Amino acid sequence: MNLDKRDRLVLFTLLSVALLFSILFYLDLNRKIGIGDREVVGTIFFKNNIVQRKFEDEVIWEKLENNSPLTNKDTIRSEAFSDALIRLKDGTEINIDENSMFNLDLTGEEPNLEFTQGSLEVKKNDSQANQIKITSSGSEINVDSGNVKIERSKERELSLFVEKGKTTVKQKDGKSVAVEEGKKAEFKKTGIEIKKIPVVLLAPASQKLFYTEPEDVLIHFQWKVESGYENPILEISRSPNFQLTLINEKVEGNQADFRLKEGTFYWRLKVKNKSGTDPEFSEINKFFVTKLDSFQGESPEQGTTFPFVQTYPLVTLTWTKLSTANLYKLIVSNSPKLTNPIKQLETTANQISFDDLKEGTYYWKVVAKSSFPDTKDRESQTLSFHIKKQNSVPAPKWLRPSNGAEISSDEIKQNQAILIWDGNAELKSYQLKIAKDPKMATIVFSEETASNFLVPNWNQLGKGTFYANITGKSKEGKETESSGLLSFTVVDKKKKQEPLEEPNDSKQEPKLEMMSPNGTIVQMKGKTSLDFQWKVTGVTPDRYDLVLYQHTTDKKIAIYKITTKESKHNLKDLGLLDEGSFSWDLSVYKDSNLLLSRKGSFILALDQFKSLKPSDIEFISPKRLYKEKR
Repeated sequence: MNLDKRDRLVLFTLLSVALLFSILFYLDLNRKIGIGDREVVGTIFFKNNIVQRKFEDEVIWEKLENNSPLTNKDTIRSEAFSDALIRLKDGTEINIDENSMFNLDLTGEEPNLEFTQGSLEVKKNDSQANQIKITSSGSEINVDSGNVKIERSKERELSLFVEKGKTTVKQKDGKSVAVEEGKKAEFKKTGIEIKKIPVVLLAPASQKLFYTEPEDVLIHFQWKVESGYENPILEISRSPNFQLTLINEKVEGNQADFRLKEGTFYWRLKVKNKSGTDPEFSEINKFFVTKLDSFQGESPEQGTTFPFVQTYPLVTLTWTKLSTANLYKLIVSNSPKLTNPIKQLETTANQISFDDLKEGTYYWKVVAKSSFPDTKDRESQTLSFHIKKQNSVPAPKWLRPSNGAEISSDEIKQNQAILIWDGNAELKSYQLKIAKDPKMATIVFSEETASNFLVPNWNQLGKGTFYANITGKSKEGKETESSGLLSFTVVDKKKKQEPLEEPNDSKQEPKLEMMSPNGTIVQMKGKTSLDFQWKVTGVTPDRYDLVLYQHTTDKKIAIYKITTKESKHNLKDLGLLDEGSFSWDLSVYKDSNLLLSRKGSFILALDQFKSLKPSDIEFISPKRLYKEKR
């Protein structure tokens, strides 16, 4: 078919419009929505897998993280194998299970929770006089105090379990019925049927957390069967609707023990009514089994010395971020036993910076406050660091490339040929010099920069072996000693290394290669994620731990940590990033043992963030900020 000029113009216009709206839809779908002036009413206390929220005036669902603030009239939903603990400002706790959804409206004197599907538990703060009203498909539940559990699925009508306290149910005809403690209410087409809960679940309590030892853990189950019921069967499942039942066993007495591996579990008892034929069920309790992740101070490392000449250094303390903790307490002292702390702060972040620590030796540790009831807080080991006054600022140290390294033409074309060195907050600038001889007699390149990295004019240098050093200059104009001499060779192609021959009867040695980003400038303009990739040979790991650090002058700050089973990771929260130098540590684990660990480094260019105004930024946490003095 031949199209004339007019038809081709119309076709091109339609395709352009379709492409434009596809791009706009993608950008809208992936944008982060700010809270703005919306009223914050609560916090995600703990989140497992994918939990989302939608603002009242938005159509886009946004993923939530631990300690994410919730605003009034948010709609919250969880996907399969996902759940969350929510704490409102008045102390009320809401536990949402997988495939559940509700809307929270705290406007006025009568808070309302509109429940759509799934299952959730509400623990009412008894000190608050106001009721919490739960509505679902025309039914109304008023929680005066205590704990209630609500379940609703496509196959079943609404069910209410009153574990503790007092609850009133209003029927569709306007009549109110009180549901006492230890009773359950089933909402049927014929009306509300109130029954006694046949079995009281005693242990493990709802929301209990267990740690594996190391691969599984022995769980003790205990219950009480009410009179009139018999033949208890214990059911344990990974889903609240018990579609995936792991254990379905007849039990004797009122207790039993089972070993379980990592995961989220639901349990209940099925019993037979002596005067009836249909089986009846207890309420459903949920508990968690997880690995005991390492919790420790990450930086500064043990015994680190922070030198300074006139200005006290900025010391940033960072530690492991735990998914099972919602608050961290930092203690800093002059004593190894941490008596008489000079700093004692609580924060939801996993780092705090100080710029007012005087010369001396300091000791510090962190206490991670557990998000789960009856679970002990975790403490890091006590670490120390030193702040020491010096007469002069130490010379810069080379970080990249390594001494004697080869730099290829491909690396230069791909912006992977970068010279990087340690910085210092008391230095105003650095002077980089490159020469053709080790005595630095013939300087072929010289440039001053305020950054701790630089990309020379490689076309000007050409091919061959070069030598480089750096000197720093303070604000007063005083120069440091010269750094150590760095040698490198610019080549067309790197020499191929011959593979090592391995005996046929030996296993391949495990190796880890940091593929990207490593030794490169990453241009983030137009990108929606920062993509990490690595390669492991000789072993099949259980998991990888990735920690991302940002470097500015003399500090190294851990800004992100993830545990994954894949050999790649996409960091989509670009709000964590800023221009400058970064490094990332990757640890490889097998059978809970650390096998390999490597470091990668790169530089970020974030041109699209340069248009931000101070009014565009809202600080959510930590509540207290520490600014480096200049």
